[in-house]
Amino acid sequence: MTQVTFNEIVNALAVKYWDLKKGIDVNETDGKIKELEEIEKLLDKGIGGKLRSQLEEEANRLRTVKAKREDASIDISHVTSELLDMTSDFAPSLDQRKDGIYHYDSEYESISAQYYMAITDILFNKPKPAIQFKNAIMSSKGIEINAPDANNLAALSVLNYVTTILQESAKKMLGRANKMDSSWKRLKEKDYAFDVFRRLNSNSEMSLKELQDVCSREDGEYKGRITDLYDERLEEALKYLTEDKWDPYLVEKYGDRYAVTDFGRWVQMLCGSEESGNEDDEGVEEKSTLRKITEFIRKHNVDRTKHK
Repeated sequence: MTQVTFNEIVNALAVKYWDLKKGIDVNETDGKIKELEEIEKLLDKGIGGKLRSQLEEEANRLRTVKAKREDASIDISHVTSELLDMTSDFAPSLDQRKDGIYHYDSEYESISAQYYMAITDILFNKPKPAIQFKNAIMSSKGIEINAPDANNLAALSVLNYVTTILQESAKKMLGRANKMDSSWKRLKEKDYAFDVFRRLNSNSEMSLKELQDVCSREDGEYKGRITDLYDERLEEALKYLTEDKWDPYLVEKYGDRYAVTDFGRWVQMLCGSEESGNEDDEGVEEKSTLRKITEFIRKHNVDRTKHK
């Protein structure tokens, strides 16, 4: 795959993705499929006469609707897979940084807002024309570094970081080895660290003392049984979460305060929602239509053609 073609390929896939989605009215077809199921139950019971003839005619019509829905779902599964495959190697054609922004190279096509809407729809079931990070924004304008005065090394570090988050998210959705699943697995190996991470994720920043106070209020009865160890274990959990073995970090320390990183937030949204099966704070739905499509991709190993 060359940088020359990346922007054009993902833009074309995004257009195809949204065209296919427009052709799938989920609520309408779901209702028709349920109606077909009820009609087939009556036909199986042997109902006859003019009613049967009418039901058979309607059943044939609804089977056509169902078949079209299934064909469209397979088509969108393939396009979704290709979009994720390209995103797993996210490599846009960029110009040199100017005024804090890595604009798209003017010699080539810019990445469209449709692409960002498509990939956020696939990942979170919430299409957005831009992806907001703490230190950067990805959009059709380019990749903007929120600290325009940052030196070149710092800016490149941010660029690499947000690119990694997008790539690892796509790998996860495709069922490939990825840093998100491995970080989530390691996080869950330590009960206290997992609880601390979840609490930090619900707040902007917290000091050790603030965390201890919050946990003390919420776990008062439990803390009363292990008074001497409770605060100590919370402190150990923070040390565990900020040690150098994490790549990237889930939690970072700023002075005496701790906060979940962008990578940690995405890990929670993508990995946490899978386990809960519920909508989390960011509105990620485990059983959304797009989630079902990615499950289809993983189960049936839909061909993902590499663009070289």
